[in-house]
Amino acid sequence: MLQRLFEPISIGPMTVSNRVVMTAMHLNYTPNGQVNDTFTEFYKARAKGGAGLIIIGGAEINDQACGLDFFLSIKSDDCIPGLKRFTDEIHAAGSKVAIQLYMAGAYSFCGLKGLPIPAPSEITTYFTRQQTTPMTLEDIHRVQGDFASATVRAKEAGFDAVEVIASAGYLISQFLSPRTNKREDEYGGPLENRMRFGLETVRRVRETAGNDMAMLVRVAGNDFVPGSHTNREARVFAAACAEAGADCINVTGGWHESRIPQITMDLPQAGYVYLARGIREVVKVPVIGCNRINDPFIAEEVLKMGVADLVGVARGLIADPEFVNKSRNGKFHEIRRCVACNQRCFDHVFQLLPVGCIVNPRAGKERETVITPTDKPKKILVAGAGPAGCEFSLIATQRGHKVTLCEKGQEIGGQVAWSAQATSKHDFHYLFDYYRAVLPESGVEVRLGQEVTPELVDQEKPDLVVVATGAAPFKPPIDAVDAPNVYQAWDVLQGVSQTGQKIVVVGGGSVGLETALYLATKGTISPEMLYFLTLHDAETPEVLRELIKKGIKEVTVIEMMRKVAQDVGPSTRWVLLKELDLRGIKVITGAKMKDIAANHVIYTDANGMDIKLETDSVVLAMGARPERSLAEALESSGVELKVIGDANKIGKIGEAIDQGFSLAAEL
Repeated sequence: MLQRLFEPISIGPMTVSNRVVMTAMHLNYTPNGQVNDTFTEFYKARAKGGAGLIIIGGAEINDQACGLDFFLSIKSDDCIPGLKRFTDEIHAAGSKVAIQLYMAGAYSFCGLKGLPIPAPSEITTYFTRQQTTPMTLEDIHRVQGDFASATVRAKEAGFDAVEVIASAGYLISQFLSPRTNKREDEYGGPLENRMRFGLETVRRVRETAGNDMAMLVRVAGNDFVPGSHTNREARVFAAACAEAGADCINVTGGWHESRIPQITMDLPQAGYVYLARGIREVVKVPVIGCNRINDPFIAEEVLKMGVADLVGVARGLIADPEFVNKSRNGKFHEIRRCVACNQRCFDHVFQLLPVGCIVNPRAGKERETVITPTDKPKKILVAGAGPAGCEFSLIATQRGHKVTLCEKGQEIGGQVAWSAQATSKHDFHYLFDYYRAVLPESGVEVRLGQEVTPELVDQEKPDLVVVATGAAPFKPPIDAVDAPNVYQAWDVLQGVSQTGQKIVVVGGGSVGLETALYLATKGTISPEMLYFLTLHDAETPEVLRELIKKGIKEVTVIEMMRKVAQDVGPSTRWVLLKELDLRGIKVITGAKMKDIAANHVIYTDANGMDIKLETDSVVLAMGARPERSLAEALESSGVELKVIGDANKIGKIGEAIDQGFSLAAEL
């Protein structure tokens, strides 16, 4: 059972009721920098849900801190009243609350406003592609003063703590790193000098905060940027921060321009707590371990091992605001766990959209998505237990409708159930673990192996039939696709079709690329075998790297558009493209399929030339079409009919869940 997770802990003068910290995330909820009801209700739900400490922000400390107005602001006194109302609400809901003081430096977009972009030296970062202006000594002291002024405002607004951000490649990180700090004065050169700006800032904030306010420092345990800091240097800086007055060290990994995944499902759960361990070994203040902790048992194990004193659960609390309460009450199976897709959290940040969540349609919409009981209960028959059908059934039943959910297969989950495992989206199983547990408990009658037909509808006589029958793969209307060496990607991923050694995948969207990766990994060694060989020094690192990268199949992807992966979000697209390269998969764009034969394909390239490719197998990944046969069969039956999810319009999991939720909420 869980024990350490719910022990109180002191962080300087602040006592936190449990070890779960909701770390700071940008949400795009504050378009003018001011706290509003959307922002407050989002965090209030997480406070009521049991989070011990909530850290909000980053909050820009001056006009150059971000350069985009939608970041939360603490740069002037007119921010204080809204922030004070916010802290009062969070305290009333039961959580402690901190604010992260934000200064992006070279990562700032203040150049769009005609302001110089401050940094230790003149650089152009990979992340923003903008040239910076080296900070003078006057600039340095002014920015440190802005940190102190923001701390004064945080105290007046009732925050329990402030957090100084010295991670993610922001300004303090830029001073710390020899990659970005080329100064020759007392703020550049050896590590002792490069730490000076950050440590002086920490001391200023400590002095301003006084003894009745806690101060945290968020550090990168490893920058994961060539030529920058590893955990060795991070340990030195973290220890110096603790000596300078930090009450807690919050440890993450990487910069924004790191080419190592940080929060996608490619990173194993709790993958970066080893960085927290390195820092905890050299400091006497509490340490927060972060990144990809979305399971209460994993969180508990991190604490029991002693590698961290608290755990950061950020996106896990977007997915389920009741994460802590459900864990405390032993309702682990009722947690909607984060699936690390990044589609509506990190991707939305980059797209300047409000943050949401594919598994939680209420995230960021807490005020307008209250579930109310119905005064006109209906008997409802649902066809299809994919995301749309499951979400609709759950919410409709919670509102008081009588719902029977039928799935013609032997398992709920639709396409996700079989595709997630094959495409290494292993965390997606959490979504249907959740539905599998809560649907029967909520009163939904789940019938597996039961296909909805017009005859069943006539027999059951429902008031409403909801068709959530999903999609089927698109099959182009050419005879060649019926050849024996041509397969649908869906059949390959389900293990129904066996391909040869030399394969051409037609279609460079997410399905085509993930199918190509699935095929390219055939014959590579398993993680367990890699561990065995590494532990016993059985092979050289070079041989091991080849064994995990190179499989037994030669895979080529052809795509008619100029770019591949256009249906993949920006926070995960680069990871997907990187792995295609690592696996040696050849990608050809601007290529239009012309003909398929027994041992080759012919495509027309961007110059109009016909190109012949030898191949044993052709895999089609050319999209999907709505599966509407049931809806069409029932259209003239007189029964009320609603079509949702892919059966209505091809989309992503989040869109299917949204449709299910919305229909159920509006009935």
